[in-house]
Amino acid sequence: MKPGRERRLVTSAVMMGMFLAALEATAVAPALPTAVGEMGGVARLSWVFSAYLLTSTTTVPLYGKLADLFGRRRIYHVAVALFLLGSALSGMAGSIGQLIVFRAIQGLGAGGVNPVAITIVADIYTLEERGRMQGLFSGVWAFASLVGPFLGGVITELFSWRWIFYLNIPFGIASAVMLQRYLSERKERRAHRLDVLGTISLTAAVTLLLLVLTEGHDTWGWSDPRTLGLLAASAAILVAFFWQEGRAPEPMLPLELFKSRVIAVSSAGNVLIGALLYSITAYVPMFAQAVLGGSPIDAGTILAPILVGWPIASTLSGRLMGRVTYRRLSIGGGLLLVAGGLLLARAGTATTRWDVMLAMMVSGLGLGFLSMPFLLAVQSSVPWGQRGVATSTVQFFRNIGGAVGVAILGSLFNARLAAAGATGAIGGAVGVNAVLDPALRARLAPAELARLSAAVLHGLQGVYRVLAALAVLGLAVALLFPRGSAESLALQTPDPEAAR
Repeated sequence: MKPGRERRLVTSAVMMGMFLAALEATAVAPALPTAVGEMGGVARLSWVFSAYLLTSTTTVPLYGKLADLFGRRRIYHVAVALFLLGSALSGMAGSIGQLIVFRAIQGLGAGGVNPVAITIVADIYTLEERGRMQGLFSGVWAFASLVGPFLGGVITELFSWRWIFYLNIPFGIASAVMLQRYLSERKERRAHRLDVLGTISLTAAVTLLLLVLTEGHDTWGWSDPRTLGLLAASAAILVAFFWQEGRAPEPMLPLELFKSRVIAVSSAGNVLIGALLYSITAYVPMFAQAVLGGSPIDAGTILAPILVGWPIASTLSGRLMGRVTYRRLSIGGGLLLVAGGLLLARAGTATTRWDVMLAMMVSGLGLGFLSMPFLLAVQSSVPWGQRGVATSTVQFFRNIGGAVGVAILGSLFNARLAAAGATGAIGGAVGVNAVLDPALRARLAPAELARLSAAVLHGLQGVYRVLAALAVLGLAVALLFPRGSAESLALQTPDPEAAR
């Protein structure tokens, strides 16, 4: 697509879609502690995140393949429609179980919104322009990051957490309408063979693994035959998935992509980025409400710096891309990420909100510098016909890291809560649910409030120490990134879409 009015309008439509995703990441997170506290489901908090991440993860490669086969615009519309349906249903959820199911539907759409939007940007801009454009899109995240957590907290406190989900609807509709009108694509007619078996087997394997991680310790025990049986079934289905990908004519996750060191290292890095980002999103707002005794607004503002630091670093990365190699940018991001992880791991009874916000800002800067090379390098290393699936691979590994990371840390958190003796019913809520709901917390006796807050802190300290260890692994992966400039690592073939 050539520069001009239509390209600007398409860019605006995709930016609106990014804003939709940013609101989901920033406004929803501070509302969830109140939602699960209200419905008495703190033990299932990880499932509210994991259900969304599960469906948004396992469908990402399929969306990437569909975008390559049927066009970006059509598949983007399908993804947005599913996302908005899940958002509306989540806002109407009457129980924690319903919220988990509706979040899963929302994830079915989210699996396509981000990767297809990013692929469209890669299609309509040249390699030299993409770094600057990613900086512009990072600005969208920065704005949503400033507004989202505060808006999420205010709406939750003044109205209801349910309205957070309804915020997605107008932006999604506007984005789809604009894209339908102004994005024109080349059309190629050929037979398509979708890898449905690959999608189903991957979804089943990850679902069983998450079930083991979230229920194995609390419900059955790690040595229980049910836990071991589900783990064995997950491993067997995963083997079947790789066998299917090796034989499928058009696999959802082409294994030959990983022969490229750029893609292999970027995939490993995105697993860790996802585990860190989504786990921080799940467990830092809880510190603000349960340990510091804050409101939903406090839960949003304490998380805001990471969502500001990330786009700032991404914008700087885009501007530095022509002068600094991918490897140096990722190593710099890894060092910042380690610093932020160590700051968070020090959380204790004397930790203030400002201490946590400093850790969030440093972590956000690290994630921004680390994630940009892991995206742009992948997009530029494949031809147009594989760009959709390659871009979706980045999102896939980020989400799979988030889903598994949140589940593992949720199990660790629950185990440490049990060790601290966080039990007892308060006004219909069990144990620590009471300190997450401001109304229930006001009814607690001071001694009981102190006991439950201390139990939550004990659980979170274990989580934060694991996050620091993951940050160190992120730096180790950055050191493995290939040397060379952006141009030398790019695929040296003409890009037909960029020339249009």
